Amino acid sequence: MLRKKTNGVARRSQRTSILSDVANASVDRRAFLRGSGLAIGGLAAIAATGGTVTQASAQTAVNGAVETIKSVCTHCSVGCTVIAEVQNGVWTGQEPGWDSPFNLGAHCSKGAAVREHAHGERRLKYPMKKEGGEWKRISWEQAINEIGDGMMQIRDESGPDSVYWLGSAKHNNEQAFLFRKFAAYWGTNNVDHQARICHSTTVAGVANTWGYGAMTNSYNDIHNSKAIFIIGGNPAEAHPVSLLHVLKAKEQNNAPLIVCDPRFTRTAAHADEFVRFRPGTDVALVWGILWHIFENGWEDKEFIRNGVLGMDLIKDVVDML
Repeated sequence: MLRKKTNGVARRSQRTSILSDVANASVDRRAFLRGSGLAIGGLAAIAATGGTVTQASAQTAVNGAVETIKSVCTHCSVGCTVIAEVQNGVWTGQEPGWDSPFNLGAHCSKGAAVREHAHGERRLKYPMKKEGGEWKRISWEQAINEIGDGMMQIRDESGPDSVYWLGSAKHNNEQAFLFRKFAAYWGTNNVDHQARICHSTTVAGVANTWGYGAMTNSYNDIHNSKAIFIIGGNPAEAHPVSLLHVLKAKEQNNAPLIVCDPRFTRTAAHADEFVRFRPGTDVALVWGILWHIFENGWEDKEFIRNGVLGMDLIKDVVDML
């Protein structure tokens, strides 16, 4: 609560002074409106502070000084910079790395919540079981026994190959080794990894094209783009950090962004040209674009001659369309 305070010294009323100055001056309509605004604002400020304004003073940290430590987000392989705010050894807050060449001073939703995984109030800290529609805390012994008994029942009834073991891209080398050994100990080789599902198409397509089955360029190379074509992707939601580099290319090089998608996605909202096609017709769309490129002679003939195999076969197919 704000309380009116006084030091006992008489002061000239500021309310009368402001109103009298406005009343005694000869003003036009614009000056009158401006003066009225000043008077009303001044009266509101005086009423809120009880006529006394004191200098603000900074509050000191109760639990010690805050130290900033530059770290790396662990959620994916991008390696965004995180500036951790640490107080007495406890991670209390965070900011994105403003000078980072990767996340360009921003976070995706996962990176923004990286601290919560270790220190958040909603973090799962003990086993929970849903009974009667409500989550109830159980002991570690009960959780291990119930899960283990259920798995052994499945193994006895359906055999070890009935269970699919899926590893994680968040596992380090040692964890991946133990996970694979666990599946073998269980009695099956039905063990897989998230990256195989993610990169199987990459290896099939990119490796055959560029000789390497993963990322072939730096994100910063996107900044040099003169035009950007996105089909089959929605980086605004699936990979917001990469979209930052796409938007920087648009701003830096005035690069037109063309997005082809059956849905009007958040990525399409940034596009200079949005092409909506029917689901399942993406191949036909690409063939049609190639037809126009070959028909008008827009292809990079020198690039094709030096680094592309089988383009003559593609052109023969396109000519038949």
